[in-house]
Amino acid sequence: MRALLLAGISALVVSSCVQDHKVPQPTKLSGSGFAAGLKFPIGLTVGKGEVLFVTETGTGNNDGQVTAITPDGQKYPVITGFPSVISPEGSPAGLAHLKYKDGKLYILHGILGRLYVYDISAFTPGVTPAVAAGGLPFEDIAGFVASIDFTTLNFPDTGESDPYNLTFGPDGKIYITDAGANIVIRRNSVGSFEVFATVPSIATGIVSGGPPTVESVPTGIVYDGSKFLVTSLTGLPFPAGVAKIFQITPAGALTDYKTGFTGLTDIILSPGNKPVVTEFGFGPPGGRVASGEDAAVTLLSPVATAVSIELSLTFPDTYYVLSYGPGTIQKVTAE
Repeated sequence: MRALLLAGISALVVSSCVQDHKVPQPTKLSGSGFAAGLKFPIGLTVGKGEVLFVTETGTGNNDGQVTAITPDGQKYPVITGFPSVISPEGSPAGLAHLKYKDGKLYILHGILGRLYVYDISAFTPGVTPAVAAGGLPFEDIAGFVASIDFTTLNFPDTGESDPYNLTFGPDGKIYITDAGANIVIRRNSVGSFEVFATVPSIATGIVSGGPPTVESVPTGIVYDGSKFLVTSLTGLPFPAGVAKIFQITPAGALTDYKTGFTGLTDIILSPGNKPVVTEFGFGPPGGRVASGEDAAVTLLSPVATAVSIELSLTFPDTYYVLSYGPGTIQKVTAE
Protein backbone atom coordinates (compact mmCIF):
# COMPACT_ATOMS: atom_id res chain seq x y z
CA MET A 1 0.00 0.00 0.00
CA ARG A 2 1.39 3.35 -1.25
CA ALA A 3 0.74 5.64 -0.95
CA LEU A 4 0.11 24.29 2.05
CA LEU A 5 -2.35 31.71 2.33
CA LEU A 6 -1.95 34.72 0.76
CA ALA A 7 -0.64 37.17 3.36
CA GLY A 8 -2.85 40.07 4.28
CA ILE A 9 -6.24 38.50 3.61
CA SER A 10 -7.60 39.38 7.01
CA ALA A 11 -10.99 37.86 6.35
CA LEU A 12 -9.41 34.44 6.23
CA VAL A 13 -7.38 34.67 9.41
CA VAL A 14 -8.60 32.12 11.89
CA SER A 15 -7.74 31.29 15.45
CA SER A 16 -5.55 28.28 16.13
CA CYS A 17 -7.43 27.58 19.35
CA VAL A 18 -9.53 24.47 19.46
CA GLN A 19 -13.19 25.40 19.65
CA ASP A 20 -15.70 23.74 21.93
CA HIS A 21 -17.03 20.56 20.41
CA LYS A 22 -20.71 19.78 20.94
CA VAL A 23 -20.39 16.27 19.54
CA PRO A 24 -17.91 14.21 21.54
CA GLN A 25 -18.35 11.16 19.32
CA PRO A 26 -19.94 11.51 15.86
CA THR A 27 -22.78 9.26 14.77
CA LYS A 28 -22.80 10.77 11.28
CA LEU A 29 -20.59 13.02 9.15
CA SER A 30 -21.92 15.21 6.36
CA GLY A 31 -20.51 17.99 4.22
CA SER A 32 -19.03 18.76 0.84
CA GLY A 33 -15.83 19.15 -1.12
CA PHE A 34 -13.10 21.45 0.16
CA ALA A 35 -10.07 20.90 -2.09
CA ALA A 36 -9.43 19.04 -5.33
CA GLY A 37 -6.73 18.49 -7.93
CA LEU A 38 -4.28 16.81 -5.59
CA LYS A 39 -1.96 14.21 -7.13
CA PHE A 40 -2.59 10.96 -5.31
CA PRO A 41 -2.44 12.39 -1.78
CA ILE A 42 -1.70 10.15 1.18
CA GLY A 43 -1.20 12.19 4.36
CA LEU A 44 -3.03 15.11 5.93
CA THR A 45 -2.26 17.22 9.00
CA VAL A 46 -3.63 20.50 10.36
CA GLY A 47 -1.19 23.28 11.23
CA LYS A 48 -1.28 26.73 12.78
CA GLY A 49 -4.00 28.99 11.40
CA GLU A 50 -5.99 25.98 10.17
CA VAL A 51 -3.61 25.52 7.25
CA LEU A 52 -3.73 21.96 5.99
CA PHE A 53 -0.54 20.22 4.90
CA VAL A 54 -0.84 17.32 2.47
CA THR A 55 1.64 14.83 1.06
CA GLU A 56 1.03 14.33 -2.66
CA THR A 57 2.57 11.15 -4.02
CA GLY A 58 2.67 12.62 -7.54
CA THR A 59 2.31 10.77 -10.81
CA GLY A 60 5.27 8.43 -10.45
CA ASN A 61 7.64 10.83 -12.20
CA ASN A 62 9.54 12.13 -9.17
CA ASP A 63 6.96 14.87 -8.68
CA GLY A 64 5.90 14.21 -5.11
CA GLN A 65 5.39 17.26 -2.92
CA VAL A 66 4.08 18.67 0.33
CA THR A 67 1.30 21.15 -0.30
CA ALA A 68 -0.29 23.78 1.96
CA ILE A 69 -4.02 24.41 1.67
CA THR A 70 -5.47 27.59 3.17
CA PRO A 71 -8.90 27.87 4.82
CA ASP A 72 -10.33 29.10 1.51
CA GLY A 73 -9.10 26.00 -0.31
CA GLN A 74 -6.15 27.59 -2.14
CA LYS A 75 -3.10 25.36 -2.67
CA TYR A 76 0.56 26.37 -2.35
CA PRO A 77 3.69 24.17 -2.70
CA VAL A 78 5.90 23.81 0.36
CA ILE A 79 8.43 21.14 -0.64
CA THR A 80 8.73 19.83 -4.20
CA GLY A 81 10.58 17.12 -6.11
CA PHE A 82 10.19 14.15 -3.81
CA PRO A 83 10.91 10.85 -5.55
CA SER A 84 7.79 9.06 -6.74
CA VAL A 85 7.53 5.83 -8.69
CA ILE A 86 4.89 3.53 -10.09
CA SER A 87 4.42 0.60 -7.74
CA PRO A 88 4.15 -3.04 -8.87
CA GLU A 89 0.39 -2.64 -8.40
CA GLY A 90 0.40 0.15 -11.00
CA SER A 91 -0.27 3.12 -8.71
CA PRO A 92 2.02 6.05 -7.77
CA ALA A 93 4.02 5.56 -4.58
CA GLY A 94 6.51 7.59 -2.59
CA LEU A 95 5.55 9.98 0.18
CA ALA A 96 3.51 8.66 3.08
CA HIS A 97 1.96 10.49 6.03
CA LEU A 98 3.09 13.62 7.87
CA LYS A 99 2.43 15.29 11.21
CA TYR A 100 2.54 18.94 12.33
CA LYS A 101 3.89 19.76 15.78
CA ASP A 102 5.27 22.97 17.28
CA GLY A 103 6.07 24.66 13.97
CA LYS A 104 7.59 21.64 12.30
CA LEU A 105 6.44 19.06 9.79
CA TYR A 106 7.49 15.46 10.32
CA ILE A 107 7.28 13.79 6.91
CA LEU A 108 7.64 10.13 6.01
CA HIS A 109 8.76 8.83 2.64
CA GLY A 110 7.67 5.24 2.34
CA ILE A 111 9.59 4.14 -0.72
CA LEU A 112 12.88 5.66 0.42
CA GLY A 113 12.26 4.75 4.04
CA ARG A 114 13.06 8.22 5.37
CA LEU A 115 11.92 10.73 7.96
CA TYR A 116 12.23 14.42 7.06
CA VAL A 117 11.79 17.19 9.65
CA TYR A 118 11.07 20.61 8.14
CA ASP A 119 10.68 23.85 10.11
CA ILE A 120 7.69 25.83 8.85
CA SER A 121 7.43 28.27 11.75
CA ALA A 122 8.25 31.14 9.35
CA PHE A 123 6.32 29.71 6.39
CA THR A 124 3.62 31.92 4.83
CA PRO A 125 1.54 30.25 2.10
CA GLY A 126 1.71 32.15 -1.15
CA VAL A 127 4.74 34.17 0.03
CA THR A 128 7.41 31.72 1.16
CA PRO A 129 8.91 29.95 -1.89
CA ALA A 130 8.88 26.17 -2.06
CA VAL A 131 12.09 24.31 -1.34
CA ALA A 132 13.51 21.30 -3.13
CA ALA A 133 13.26 17.96 -1.37
CA GLY A 134 16.72 16.96 -2.58
CA GLY A 135 18.36 19.53 -0.32
CA LEU A 136 16.68 18.41 2.89
CA PRO A 137 18.41 16.32 5.57
CA PHE A 138 16.74 13.05 6.46
CA GLU A 139 16.84 10.16 8.91
CA ASP A 140 17.31 6.65 7.52
CA ILE A 141 14.48 4.44 8.76
CA ALA A 142 14.99 1.84 6.02
CA GLY A 143 18.62 1.45 7.03
CA PHE A 144 17.57 0.84 10.61
CA VAL A 145 15.03 -1.79 9.57
CA ALA A 146 17.62 -3.55 7.42
CA SER A 147 19.89 -3.80 10.47
CA ILE A 148 17.30 -5.55 12.67
CA ASP A 149 17.94 -9.16 13.61
CA PHE A 150 14.35 -10.36 13.43
CA THR A 151 15.27 -13.76 14.83
CA THR A 152 15.84 -12.13 18.22
CA LEU A 153 12.30 -10.78 17.99
CA ASN A 154 10.89 -14.18 17.02
CA PHE A 155 9.18 -12.37 14.14
CA PRO A 156 9.36 -12.90 10.36
CA ASP A 157 11.65 -10.63 8.38
CA THR A 158 9.77 -9.39 5.29
CA GLY A 159 12.92 -7.83 3.85
CA GLU A 160 10.96 -4.61 3.35
CA SER A 161 10.47 -1.24 4.99
CA ASP A 162 7.62 1.19 4.31
CA PRO A 163 7.30 3.82 7.07
CA TYR A 164 3.70 4.89 6.68
CA ASN A 165 2.33 6.93 9.59
CA LEU A 166 3.46 8.47 12.86
CA THR A 167 2.34 9.97 16.14
CA PHE A 168 3.87 11.40 19.29
CA GLY A 169 3.83 9.36 22.48
CA PRO A 170 3.54 10.43 26.11
CA ASP A 171 7.33 10.54 26.31
CA GLY A 172 7.53 13.06 23.43
CA LYS A 173 9.12 10.45 21.20
CA ILE A 174 7.87 9.62 17.69
CA TYR A 175 6.17 6.29 17.02
CA ILE A 176 6.14 5.12 13.40
CA THR A 177 4.17 2.34 11.76
CA ASP A 178 6.18 0.44 9.18
CA ALA A 179 3.72 -1.14 6.74
CA GLY A 180 6.51 -3.10 5.05
CA ALA A 181 8.16 -4.66 8.09
CA ASN A 182 4.91 -4.96 10.11
CA ILE A 183 6.40 -3.24 13.13
CA VAL A 184 6.04 -0.05 15.15
CA ILE A 185 9.29 1.89 15.48
CA ARG A 186 10.16 4.30 18.27
CA ARG A 187 12.40 7.25 17.39
CA ASN A 188 14.24 8.06 20.57
CA SER A 189 16.26 10.98 19.21
CA VAL A 190 17.50 12.25 15.85
CA GLY A 191 18.58 9.20 13.85
CA SER A 192 18.11 6.79 16.77
CA PHE A 193 15.44 4.13 16.35
CA GLU A 194 14.33 0.92 18.04
CA VAL A 195 11.57 -1.63 17.57
CA PHE A 196 8.70 -0.74 19.90
CA ALA A 197 6.30 -3.52 18.90
CA THR A 198 5.78 -6.21 16.29
CA VAL A 199 2.35 -6.43 14.67
CA PRO A 200 1.44 -10.06 13.93
CA SER A 201 -0.31 -11.60 10.97
CA ILE A 202 -4.10 -11.85 11.09
CA ALA A 203 -6.14 -15.02 10.73
CA THR A 204 -8.62 -14.76 7.88
CA GLY A 205 -10.99 -17.53 8.90
CA ILE A 206 -10.93 -18.77 5.31
CA VAL A 207 -11.16 -22.57 5.24
CA SER A 208 -10.31 -22.98 1.58
CA GLY A 209 -9.69 -20.86 -1.50
CA GLY A 210 -7.58 -18.29 0.27
CA PRO A 211 -4.73 -17.81 2.73
CA PRO A 212 -5.35 -18.76 6.37
CA THR A 213 -3.47 -15.64 7.48
CA VAL A 214 -2.53 -12.28 5.98
CA GLU A 215 0.12 -9.77 7.01
CA SER A 216 -1.16 -7.07 9.33
CA VAL A 217 0.31 -4.10 7.35
CA PRO A 218 0.02 -1.48 10.14
CA THR A 219 -1.14 1.93 8.95
CA GLY A 220 -2.61 4.55 11.31
CA ILE A 221 -1.43 5.17 14.86
CA VAL A 222 -2.64 7.39 17.70
CA TYR A 223 -2.12 7.64 21.46
CA ASP A 224 -5.28 8.03 23.55
CA GLY A 225 -3.70 8.89 26.88
CA SER A 226 -3.19 5.35 28.10
CA LYS A 227 -2.40 3.26 25.02
CA PHE A 228 -1.52 3.37 21.35
CA LEU A 229 -4.16 2.33 18.81
CA VAL A 230 -2.86 0.95 15.51
CA THR A 231 -4.93 0.14 12.41
CA SER A 232 -4.23 -2.62 9.90
CA LEU A 233 -4.69 -2.64 6.14
CA THR A 234 -3.94 -6.38 5.87
CA GLY A 235 -2.24 -7.98 2.90
CA LEU A 236 -3.68 -9.50 -0.24
CA PRO A 237 -6.42 -10.46 -0.94
CA PHE A 238 -7.69 -7.88 1.61
CA PRO A 239 -10.49 -10.13 2.91
CA ALA A 240 -13.58 -8.33 4.17
CA GLY A 241 -14.06 -8.01 7.91
CA VAL A 242 -10.57 -9.19 8.78
CA ALA A 243 -8.70 -5.93 9.46
CA LYS A 244 -8.51 -4.89 13.09
CA ILE A 245 -7.39 -2.17 15.46
CA PHE A 246 -4.61 -3.24 17.81
CA GLN A 247 -3.88 -1.68 21.17
CA ILE A 248 -0.33 -1.35 22.49
CA THR A 249 0.61 -0.38 26.03
CA PRO A 250 3.40 2.16 26.60
CA ALA A 251 5.54 -0.85 27.51
CA GLY A 252 4.96 -2.36 24.05
CA ALA A 253 2.47 -5.15 24.86
CA LEU A 254 0.10 -5.68 21.91
CA THR A 255 -3.45 -7.10 21.97
CA ASP A 256 -6.60 -6.76 19.86
CA TYR A 257 -8.79 -3.68 20.45
CA LYS A 258 -11.58 -3.94 17.85
CA THR A 259 -12.14 -6.26 14.89
CA GLY A 260 -14.37 -6.61 11.83
CA PHE A 261 -12.94 -3.92 9.56
CA THR A 262 -11.67 -3.99 5.95
CA GLY A 263 -8.57 -2.18 4.68
CA LEU A 264 -8.02 0.33 7.48
CA THR A 265 -5.83 3.29 6.48
CA ASP A 266 -5.94 5.90 9.27
CA ILE A 267 -7.16 6.60 12.78
CA ILE A 268 -7.78 9.74 14.87
CA LEU A 269 -9.45 10.47 18.17
CA SER A 270 -12.78 12.27 18.40
CA PRO A 271 -13.22 15.09 20.95
CA GLY A 272 -14.62 12.36 23.21
CA ASN A 273 -11.29 10.48 22.91
CA LYS A 274 -12.78 7.63 20.90
CA PRO A 275 -11.28 6.32 17.66
CA VAL A 276 -12.57 7.29 14.21
CA VAL A 277 -11.11 5.36 11.26
CA THR A 278 -10.93 5.36 7.47
CA GLU A 279 -11.28 2.31 5.24
CA PHE A 280 -9.75 2.32 1.76
CA GLY A 281 -12.51 0.37 0.05
CA PHE A 282 -11.32 -2.57 -2.03
CA GLY A 283 -14.79 -3.38 -3.32
CA PRO A 284 -18.42 -2.29 -3.09
CA PRO A 285 -19.67 -0.11 -1.48
CA GLY A 286 -16.26 1.60 -1.47
CA GLY A 287 -14.25 3.42 1.17
CA ARG A 288 -15.78 5.00 4.23
CA VAL A 289 -15.28 6.69 7.59
CA ALA A 290 -16.35 4.49 10.47
CA SER A 291 -16.46 4.36 14.23
CA GLY A 292 -13.37 2.75 15.64
CA GLU A 293 -15.45 1.40 18.47
CA ASP A 294 -17.83 -0.56 16.25
CA ALA A 295 -17.08 -1.68 12.70
CA ALA A 296 -20.81 -1.80 11.97
CA VAL A 297 -21.19 1.98 12.46
CA THR A 298 -20.57 3.96 9.25
CA LEU A 299 -20.15 7.71 9.68
CA LEU A 300 -19.59 8.72 6.03
CA SER A 301 -19.97 6.62 2.88
CA PRO A 302 -18.98 6.16 0.17
CA VAL A 303 -15.58 7.84 0.33
CA ALA A 304 -13.49 6.75 -2.63
CA THR A 305 -10.11 5.39 -1.51
CA ALA A 306 -10.16 7.10 1.87
CA VAL A 307 -6.61 7.37 3.23
CA SER A 308 -6.54 10.05 5.93
CA ILE A 309 -8.74 11.94 8.36
CA GLU A 310 -8.03 14.90 10.68
CA LEU A 311 -10.00 16.89 13.22
CA SER A 312 -10.12 20.66 12.77
CA LEU A 313 -8.15 22.75 15.25
CA THR A 314 -10.47 25.71 14.78
CA PHE A 315 -13.95 24.85 13.53
CA PRO A 316 -16.33 23.06 15.91
CA ASP A 317 -17.18 19.46 15.10
CA THR A 318 -15.35 19.61 11.76
CA TYR A 319 -13.26 16.89 10.16
CA TYR A 320 -11.23 16.70 6.95
CA VAL A 321 -11.30 13.48 4.91
CA LEU A 322 -8.66 12.79 2.23
CA SER A 323 -9.19 10.56 -0.82
CA TYR A 324 -6.19 9.10 -2.67
CA GLY A 325 -7.63 8.32 -6.11
CA PRO A 326 -9.81 11.38 -6.72
CA GLY A 327 -7.23 13.65 -5.05
CA THR A 328 -9.82 15.46 -2.97
CA ILE A 329 -10.49 16.64 0.59
CA GLN A 330 -13.96 16.75 2.04
CA LYS A 331 -14.77 19.11 4.92
CA VAL A 332 -17.47 17.46 6.98
CA THR A 333 -19.42 18.17 10.14
CA ALA A 334 -20.27 15.78 12.92
CA GLU A 335 -23.79 15.09 14.03
